[in-house]
Amino acid sequence: MSRQLWLALALIAPVLGGCRIVSQQELADLKNPPNPHMANVAQTWQQSLVPQVVNEARPAGELMAALRAAPDFDSVCKQLGWRSQAENPCVFFVKFSGVVEKVDTRSRSGKMTLLASDGTRAVVQLGPTIRGTALRDGYRKVSYQDFNDQVLFGSYSRAINDKASAMMKALAPEPGQQITVDGVFSAWDTPERLPDITPARATRQQGGQP
Repeated sequence: MSRQLWLALALIAPVLGGCRIVSQQELADLKNPPNPHMANVAQTWQQSLVPQVVNEARPAGELMAALRAAPDFDSVCKQLGWRSQAENPCVFFVKFSGVVEKVDTRSRSGKMTLLASDGTRAVVQLGPTIRGTALRDGYRKVSYQDFNDQVLFGSYSRAINDKASAMMKALAPEPGQQITVDGVFSAWDTPERLPDITPARATRQQGGQP
């Protein structure tokens, strides 16, 4: 064997000795390291996002009256809602209590209708497909800048929505039950009626009519 070949083998041997086969997942993680927010969705949901929504939620009638009475939408958004970026709709935090009037699960975008004692109604998303990104966009501790990746930011929203869907599946609402929902809705302008609510917490009370 030539002296040059021996030298070449001597040089590459340490490199070859340090090589190992990596899985496809490891390779993907090396190219795109996992975002810590994605890894902590369950903890964020339970310990931070849900408590924030519950703490900021206003009774639906009170909130809608304030929206209609406000001189302009931007000012009421700053006062009662949250918008992390100017190009986003405003997210509002709402509480609604009522008797389950209807549960519609004919499609994957299931919904239930609650009827309050004053005759007002609210439509609440059930899933398993939760539409929109209001839960993610209303969470004050995370923004797009934490991801800088539109696809990953979308995945984060779906992961949060999946938590809401799982919660509603476990609740298993049925007509006649009394339920209180703390959740969110988003709007670009003052809505004429209460928009569909995306739930963060839902509790069932004993008894029928409120």
